[in-house]
Amino acid sequence: MAEKDKKRKSFVNCMKDFTDEYCDLLPIDVPILDKAPTSLEFLRNYVSSNVPFVLKNGIKQWPAYRKWNDSYLREQLHNNMCTVAVTPNGYADAILEDRFMLPEERTISFNEFLDEMNCPVHDRVLYLQKQNNCLVDEFSCLMKDVYSHVPWATEALGDLPEAANFWMGDSRAVTSLHKDHYENIYCVVRGSKEFILYPPILAAWVPYKTFRKSQYCWEDGKCKIKDLDDEVKWVPFDPKLDNDKKFPMVSQLKKYHIILEAGDMLYLPALWFHHVEQSHSCIAVNYWYEMKYDMKYAFFRLMDEFGQSENCFD
Repeated sequence: MAEKDKKRKSFVNCMKDFTDEYCDLLPIDVPILDKAPTSLEFLRNYVSSNVPFVLKNGIKQWPAYRKWNDSYLREQLHNNMCTVAVTPNGYADAILEDRFMLPEERTISFNEFLDEMNCPVHDRVLYLQKQNNCLVDEFSCLMKDVYSHVPWATEALGDLPEAANFWMGDSRAVTSLHKDHYENIYCVVRGSKEFILYPPILAAWVPYKTFRKSQYCWEDGKCKIKDLDDEVKWVPFDPKLDNDKKFPMVSQLKKYHIILEAGDMLYLPALWFHHVEQSHSCIAVNYWYEMKYDMKYAFFRLMDEFGQSENCFD
């Protein structure tokens, strides 16, 4: 047993050294560009390297940047029905003690949604966050005001985006730390977004845990919790609340804090962890491009497996 523990300790130390070297190779800060990259620059400098960047004023040429105020949106969408996530606290798709909480999903008119954005209810938080190509499916009349895709990303990645999504919500709405299997081009049209980013190697030191899946629901005007017959694996870490005592290696990782202002664009590489907050009534559009399942994916899967198989925090 002593020999096994010695080998395990040696392996964990090697992983710590590897993590330090990996983070040293990342940029000190998220690169900020003042002009769009060519498709070759995007592929070579960012996608292949799995490095995010911010393109300042990247969408100021969009009609949406000039037009998307409340009066214009009411004129375009008024009785258009949309799917809204409803929570009592702003945390949808997030951990609550031993549960993974889904929001209640309601279909309401856009005018109803906008009315509540302008006069929020203290114990109810609304967020347009449906995803799954909702910009095309539920807000198609707004497509004329934005790009249908990002030309340099489409050329570099060899295909059109799988989805274009519309986001709008309350300043209390929080997107908990998670990662996506997509190359993400995220564009803020109005307001601002605050991103906290961690590289994919975070998975080696903050292992996923299994939570009971539950959902908020309202009955007779009161919020209740309904347990579902399913479980979810999620990252049990909140960069705003948890400290290094719980996950000591997190302090050794590169952490990026960025603010996207209206007109800015973020390239968020596949499998990067991100926690997101926003200004009130912020509007954003994002494009999901399919990630390439190449050697990088195999590497990041190894990090996931390491986190699950090694108790690195003892």
